[in-house]
Amino acid sequence: MNYSELLTNVRDYTEVDSSVLSDSVINTFLINVENKIDRTVDSDAQRRYATTSCQVDNAFIDLTSAPSGFRFARAIQIVKSNGERDWMEQVDTTFIDEYSVTRSDASSSTNGIPKFWANWDQNTLILAPTPDEAYTLEMWYDETPERLSSTNTTTYISNNAPEVLLYGVLSEAYSYLKNPQEMQLYQQKFQASLSDWAQDQMGRKRRDEYTDGVLRIPLRSVDPGGK
Repeated sequence: MNYSELLTNVRDYTEVDSSVLSDSVINTFLINVENKIDRTVDSDAQRRYATTSCQVDNAFIDLTSAPSGFRFARAIQIVKSNGERDWMEQVDTTFIDEYSVTRSDASSSTNGIPKFWANWDQNTLILAPTPDEAYTLEMWYDETPERLSSTNTTTYISNNAPEVLLYGVLSEAYSYLKNPQEMQLYQQKFQASLSDWAQDQMGRKRRDEYTDGVLRIPLRSVDPGGK
């Protein structure tokens, strides 16, 4: 489903033309729905990878220069000077503080190969120990996916789960039109289709049959004794 088809479908389903459901009004509904989908489902369209480097004697990583749309880090791997790679462990900032204070009290340098990372604020990560070299960091992160619009007529979700967008926008439209019965109907359809999309993206695509076996639908077993 492309952008134009979505607009047409919304107006056909609601039987309301563009004089009420204008492009700009539907665009607002669409943004609301896309934001909700992004916060609910960790889809493949959000997953990105990038490298950066830390600075000697600086425990902070500035994220203001991160790629546009950066949302949050999912994992960080440190690359040592000999090429070896180690996964860093995400912890709370209180752990970072306690770790640094403990090492300082023990008269041990707080500098070394970073092993831990935490979210310091919306634009900054903090590492511990404080880097003793300018190590390369490979960051796995989530990015806001591309949005459906008149200039970007298809997206990952519009191609792979168009019903999620359609039902979500229809629930917003019926709320706007003050039709609670239809709004509730399409909210239920949206939640059901969103759940199916989540199972696809965060379930089936995050496992393999060799390790986990084939997915099976449970079947009710009948008691041979008839009880």
